[in-house]
Formats: sequence, C-alpha cells, structure tokens
Amino acid sequence: MEKNKLSVWQSACIITGYGVGGGIMAMPYLAEKNGILMAMAILVLSFLANLIIHLMIADISIKSGGKSQIVEVFSKYLFTGKFQKPITLFFFIVMALVMFTNLAAYISGAAEIITDLIGVPMIVSKLIFYVAAASVVLFGLKAVGLSESVAVSVIFGVVGVLGVCSLFNIKNSLDFSIGQPNHILAFFGMAMLAFSAFFSVPQAVKGLDADAKKVKKAVFIGLSNNLVLMVVITLCALLASTEVTEVAMIGWSKGIGAWAQIAGSIFTVLAMITSYWAISLALADITEEQIKKDKRICWIIATLPSLLMTFLNLGGFMEFMRIGGGLIGILIAILVIPAYRKSLKDEGDSTLGNKCGTFVQILVIIAQILMAVGNVVPV
Repeated sequence: MEKNKLSVWQSACIITGYGVGGGIMAMPYLAEKNGILMAMAILVLSFLANLIIHLMIADISIKSGGKSQIVEVFSKYLFTGKFQKPITLFFFIVMALVMFTNLAAYISGAAEIITDLIGVPMIVSKLIFYVAAASVVLFGLKAVGLSESVAVSVIFGVVGVLGVCSLFNIKNSLDFSIGQPNHILAFFGMAMLAFSAFFSVPQAVKGLDADAKKVKKAVFIGLSNNLVLMVVITLCALLASTEVTEVAMIGWSKGIGAWAQIAGSIFTVLAMITSYWAISLALADITEEQIKKDKRICWIIATLPSLLMTFLNLGGFMEFMRIGGGLIGILIAILVIPAYRKSLKDEGDSTLGNKCGTFVQILVIIAQILMAVGNVVPV
C-alpha cells in the first residue's frame, strides 16, 4: 500500500482535478444567462449537495475495505443475488461509456486551446494532449496524486494573478436579473457536474488507507478548492471578458491582454489535464478490477476510446460535457443513496453519524435528478 499512499492534500487535489477542467470552464457562459445572485446561490447549493453525496460515497468505500472502486462497491451493496455478475458488467459498461464521453470533452477542449496557442492542426493537438495526459496515468495513483497537487497549485496561482488583473480591466457590470427556468436548470446541472468527483473518492480512500478522518478532510478540501475557483472565475470572467465564451478562459483572458491569453491557455490545458488524470485513473483501476487483465491493457482500454471519439466529430467541448454530466447525474441519483442505505443496514453506523438521514437523502436525490435534467435542457 505504501507505493499508493497519498497525503490529504494530494488526495484532495485528485478530487479537485476531477471537476476543475469541465464544468468550471463552462460556468461563466451559463452564469451570464442567470444573473449573478442566482448563480452564486446555485453554486452554494451545489457545493452542499455534492459534499453530502461525496461523503456518502467515502463512507461506503471505507466500509468496503478502502481498496474497492465504485463499481465493486455497488456490486457489494446493490447488485447482489443471482444476477450479480451480469448486472455489475452492465453497469461497468454504461459507466465506462459515460466516462469516455467526459474524457473526450477534455481532449476536444484542450486541443482547441493548443491549436490556437501553437498553430498546429487539431489532430496533432489532440495527440499531444492525449500523450501528455495518458502517460501520467500509466504510472498509477501516486504519480497522479503528485501531478494533481502540482497542477492544482499552479492553477490557483494563475487564477489569482488573472483575478487581480481583472479588477483593473473591468468592462462589464454584473447582471442581477433572474434567468429563465431552462437557464437556471442548465446552470445548476453544470454546477453539480463541476463539483462531481464521484469516481475519485475511492482513490482518495485508497491513498489515505481508509482513514475516515483524513478522507472526510480531503473530500471537503477538494470540493472547497473547486468552489473558490468557480466563484473567482465566474465573477472575473463576467466582469472582464470582451465576450463570455463557452470555455470561459478564452474570453476572460482576451479582456485582460495578450499576455493573459497565454496564461489563460496554460491554465485551461492544465485544468483539463487534471480532470483527464483523475477520471482516466479511476476508469483504469475499475477496468483492472472488473476484467482482471494486465494494468497496461486496462490503461489502454481506459484512455484510447476517448481519443478515438474525438475523431468522429460527435461534438465539441460543451456537447460532450453536458451529455456526460447528465448521464452521470442519472447513475448517481439511482445508485448512491440505495447503496448508502444498504451499507447502514449491513455494516451498522455511518462514519457521518446522523448527519445524512432520510430527509437529507431525499434532498440529495432531488438535486441529482435536477442535475441530470439540467444537463440536457436547451440553452
């Protein structure tokens, strides 16, 4: 276990990295349609809902021994009985397809930035990003934890500098009106997605030797990192952008100056690569756990399909993110709460005490359903 042992900060950064490259980059584009007060309220509600459900996942993961990935955890508590194996296999396939979609979003989004930055064709940019991102995952949990901690620290530095510069380049006033219902739902869906690190929680549990106190601390820090980044990026992009773009950093950095465009491009690629690391590591470990094949084969299975998807021209960054986000919302809404309740019945008290009773569980289910709806409504 020592080779996989992580610090609380490294574990937190894996959780942060899962969401920082996806929903966060789309937040200002959707926030502009909702007004700043509604946007901030939604961010707080999304944070609280995700904090609860991530702690639930941590609890059932700890009870499973701290080494099992999320598919195996669900198999233990939900997919029991005569059809356990086929149901587990079906869920694994569906979950993998969802994660492929998310990974494809990061490749597509990062490739656009790389092409603009260095002028190479899109296909070359996709390959550059894929090689840089996937190669780290091949070395396992410890390598990803270290890489995530460095990348997240750099991200905070870049956002801090750009945030300060935004205060001297204000071009727009904040809108305090309330958006249309479909825009509110879409923003809520993307906010929930931006906090979501469902499949990285078992990685944190594994890296922290299932120490409940450390795991809860890592989950809180990881999600809080994303809340801070979301608030700063949303406010600054709305104030300083020449145009609020789908990938927020593009319009935001143009509003500050030429140097900021380079810094913004570096930030965006870093943000997307952290997400790619976290998701593909989880998928590689889940694949290894389910099919019992060599680690390198599972690594290829976990990373290569997402690259191939980007060559089929199925959509760009926003399309991939919203499709993947909606599907993840449905999966989690259906499975996590029942798994948590079954674990309480089978294993006894929760590491969360009495903080997640039936009423709270119902609220979380509603939030996850709204997330799924929000990621498919037109905007």
